[in-house]
Amino acid sequence: MNRFFVYILTIGFCFFSCNKPELSNSCDLNSKEFLNSILSKFALADFSPHCSVSTALSLSGSIVGLTTSGMVLRTSTGSELSVPPGATSFSIPIASGFGSKYTLSIAKQPDTIACVVHNGWEGTLILGISNIQIICHTTTAKRVYGQLDFISATSANPPNQNSLSSPSFVLADELGIYVSDSGNTRVLYYSGDITSASRVIGQANFGSNAFATSSSGIAYPTGLAKDSFGLYLADLNNFRVLYFEGTNNIASRVYGQVDFNTAVSAPYAAADVITGPYGMAADKDGYYVVDNSNHRVLYFPNGSYSASRVYGQTSFTGNTSNCTATTLGSPEGVAVSSDGVYIADTGNHRVLFYPGTSTTATRVYGQPNFTSNLGNNGGIGAGTLNAPRGVFAMGGDVWIADTTNNRILLYSGTNTTASKVFGQSGNGSFTLSASGLSATALSFPQSISINGEGIFVADSINHRVIMY
Repeated sequence: MNRFFVYILTIGFCFFSCNKPELSNSCDLNSKEFLNSILSKFALADFSPHCSVSTALSLSGSIVGLTTSGMVLRTSTGSELSVPPGATSFSIPIASGFGSKYTLSIAKQPDTIACVVHNGWEGTLILGISNIQIICHTTTAKRVYGQLDFISATSANPPNQNSLSSPSFVLADELGIYVSDSGNTRVLYYSGDITSASRVIGQANFGSNAFATSSSGIAYPTGLAKDSFGLYLADLNNFRVLYFEGTNNIASRVYGQVDFNTAVSAPYAAADVITGPYGMAADKDGYYVVDNSNHRVLYFPNGSYSASRVYGQTSFTGNTSNCTATTLGSPEGVAVSSDGVYIADTGNHRVLFYPGTSTTATRVYGQPNFTSNLGNNGGIGAGTLNAPRGVFAMGGDVWIADTTNNRILLYSGTNTTASKVFGQSGNGSFTLSASGLSATALSFPQSISINGEGIFVADSINHRVIMY
């Protein structure tokens, strides 16, 4: 019998049995718990002779690459599990009932690698979850896009399908990656693990890099975001956002301008004006775009060409720069999670977290409080930032492109002190900020994205995207 149908029957019987006496003995025929217990045993295929049934639930799944040292997992109810090195699977109990929401995060990372909950880190409990996937990555890159090897940093002119020039943004989905090849004013798509682009957006072919203002031409792309139907593209020098349905290379919608052939930089701020589009993110209800010039982030609900929410300003007509829990200074990145919104407040050398749909930040990364804004405040370390441009949220963790420090930082859970660093001497030092050109070095990284294959970073000055 279909398991879902059994659940419905169970709920129905439990509802109609609510008038039974308030007894707690599940073996007593007159007890309210008796029928519920029998139905639960049937739904769980529990044919033991005991009257009661155990409804203890667990989260379990596979682990790939946990080779050097162990890690600690934590559920949203506080359960913890120490996982030893070499483990290829796990199971952790969770004290939640049927239908409740859960999250699973890595409370303590291994010593020399970084592990990510790639699949199933949050969801709804039914009979326990068994398909969670944790993949551990070294801090040495294993793939490069835009260059022949890890020690080259050339920018081809004219461009081709294997070259990049100052890439600013990378967006990974489960089929491949999109890259804003900003210096060549185009967006490239790479399918699977192939490092030659298979599609170009914004240019007629792989060999052109001309600026244009049309439904198929762009002028310096930056942020990217995807929903279920297509791709959002921040077109910086055309002061707009374009939307491309499916795999089309011709945009079907334009935000911030009256039509596809207009590129006016408005001298004012409004709910339908975008004068400095940078980072982007999307959820099921709409998209976020950083409006850098107006020191704000706008949220556009699906179907609307006017923003319904603004971060960093008290109204849609405000455009002042400041440093508080409700203001921003030249932001460049944005990310969205099930808990809220993260904004890379670049000019204030910090990243802010906003819970739910609130436009008041409740957590700050990179500064000791909401009114401090010094780069590497107190000296470079695991708790400081210097002009961060990108932020990414996944698996209960936060990743920040600490751009001017030439590094990527990983923050576990809600901690505001980084637990891992990429880009500094292999396994990483939190007190270094050197730029470099190798499989373990970075030079002005601007964004991060993650899929089931790996961790992707737009390494701008090295004219490449690398994958860990």
